[in-house]
Amino acid sequence: TLSNAHPTCCNQRESIVMAEAEEAVLSLQEVLEEDQHLEQVANAVLGDSDDSHCTYPKGYVQRQAVYACATCTPPSGDLAGVCLACSLHCHDGHQLHELYTKRHFRCDCGNSKYLNFTCTLCPDKEPVNGENRYNHNFRGLYCTCSRPYPDSEDEVEDEMIQCVVCEDWFHSRHVGGTVPSSYEEMACDACMRSHDFLRAYQLRTQPVMVRGEEGGGSVNVISDEQPQTKNDGPNEKKAEGSGEAGGGESDSQGGGEKITTVE
Repeated sequence: TLSNAHPTCCNQRESIVMAEAEEAVLSLQEVLEEDQHLEQVANAVLGDSDDSHCTYPKGYVQRQAVYACATCTPPSGDLAGVCLACSLHCHDGHQLHELYTKRHFRCDCGNSKYLNFTCTLCPDKEPVNGENRYNHNFRGLYCTCSRPYPDSEDEVEDEMIQCVVCEDWFHSRHVGGTVPSSYEEMACDACMRSHDFLRAYQLRTQPVMVRGEEGGGSVNVISDEQPQTKNDGPNEKKAEGSGEAGGGESDSQGGGEKITTVE
């Protein structure tokens, strides 16, 4: 027992305990900052979600957590998504694909996309939500490789990065180049090619890495310099922000956000 221990040992143990106690002390400011950080994480993950009430009556929610039920919508069925509350109450015990958050989405639970299934939280719904957008994420597939995540057959440790435009997720190794160590947001190459307006936010870019799976590609990161004019030098394709992309060489900046694309 401690009472039979050597005095020196007792003193050492007391010193260790006191040191650990001192290290565990947090200031009020640190506690508030930690709470703020947790709140920001929760908002990023859940958006305007509600774990008790279906969000359908709210219409097309600006951003909310969305889930796809593989049990109720098999591969041959229609693509559909449900809100957080419906995933917990109507689809409890089902195989769910967690899709993180989606913009401008209205809960599909119990509508015509679900055969012989009624939402227990909000049964009175229109047959379809015509403004919802779907992609292969609702099948539990992601990236240009269309693989599930996590993927039991993938032995490579890799992170997934979400395109801020189409909201699909991409393996960092499949963006066509090396992802910068620091970036804010990413627009994939397909979105850069589909939305020409992104190229209007042009700034001078700084090439960072030049390796890609197909033998080359450059990741362009926006600097703080003023936008290039026609007289500043040769024309360059650029995009907004910084992040992960599926191809395309461009950089631009608008509203303080950065997007990086990869060629």
